[in-house]
Amino acid sequence: MAKPRVALLITTWFPNSHADVLARRLITGYELDGPHREPQVEVVAAYLEQRGVTRPAPQPDLGTGFLAEHGVPIFPTVAEAITLGGTGVAVDGVVLIGEHGDYEDNEFGQKLYPRRRLFDAAVAAMITGGRTVPVFVDKHLSYAFTDARSMYDDARRLGIPLLAGSSLPLAYREPTGADWRHGEPLTDCLVIGYGGAEVYGFHALEAGQALLERRSGGETGVVAVQAWTGAEAGRIAADPTGPIPAALITAAAGAGGFGETRELIERATDVYLVEHADGARQTVLMTDAVTDFLVAARGPDAAVAYRIALLGEQPYFFPHFARLTYQVERLMIDRRAPYPVERTLLTGGVIDAAMRSRAGAGRLETPELAIAYRGPEQIEGSAVALPLPQS
Repeated sequence: MAKPRVALLITTWFPNSHADVLARRLITGYELDGPHREPQVEVVAAYLEQRGVTRPAPQPDLGTGFLAEHGVPIFPTVAEAITLGGTGVAVDGVVLIGEHGDYEDNEFGQKLYPRRRLFDAAVAAMITGGRTVPVFVDKHLSYAFTDARSMYDDARRLGIPLLAGSSLPLAYREPTGADWRHGEPLTDCLVIGYGGAEVYGFHALEAGQALLERRSGGETGVVAVQAWTGAEAGRIAADPTGPIPAALITAAAGAGGFGETRELIERATDVYLVEHADGARQTVLMTDAVTDFLVAARGPDAAVAYRIALLGEQPYFFPHFARLTYQVERLMIDRRAPYPVERTLLTGGVIDAAMRSRAGAGRLETPELAIAYRGPEQIEGSAVALPLPQS
């Protein structure tokens, strides 16, 4: 059986960028629970919008040379990448990596990545060519929920299999196999994370959503979002009557090897509160005190806490992206998403609302986030149930 032919739509490609750790694997293969695995797709075309970046620091272009070395032509437009410079849809799938690049920030601190523009150009080429193919969008669908919803609705209307999201829900965990029992009632979930309020806040929220969607009744949607930043975030995190249950901070801190929580709270940068329609609540504590993502959750009869282990450049070369590459391949081969894209649609809407709340809007009611779905019991190819690899 021939491998699905794939077109890459990439904003920029420099060392250790998302294109470098994902597109590279789609072209040359990767390690996944054993010896080197040959790619299960054939990358036949690329659109590369920027050659390297200048901000926040100059980074060299790797994409042009790497693609040429592996015989992948770069086309000047999205449409030509999908038609291979001819007519009709000449590929069997599209991988959109719209992360990194010299793009402006808006007034809410969101990077204006052109994911919807690239997606719409791909869809237009499919409509013109008379055939639709699966699309994967790296991380959230768009910085703006209205755009993300449009992308989601267009995919459903046109029968385009759509997958999106990050690698965090697929990564190794300590302790091994820690997760919320599928169908167990859940009341509160906390994720402690680090990094930029939007770019890493999304990661923290999606890591929590991957756990929340397993609760009894599945996901019911989000009714309100509120965010605090700076000194106010530290005050909110330290308040014993505040939105973050102290017991969850203690549990998450323990999973990360912290003997006490004072440093986590004192170095807080942002706090997000997410209220779900069924009464479940998710909180995110972003802090400069951690270099991992820590998760703790509780319900009437159960509790769990774990560290998400994002192994670095050497000797592993970010193995959580190998897990994501596997899911992209499954999408292209099976022509269906291996887990619900609604997880990312909802999380993207939450981080959009959080950034607006953070900018001074206070508590925002979110009727647009009435997105209900059920999470899978398990995802083939994830590392959740696997022990950390030994160096």
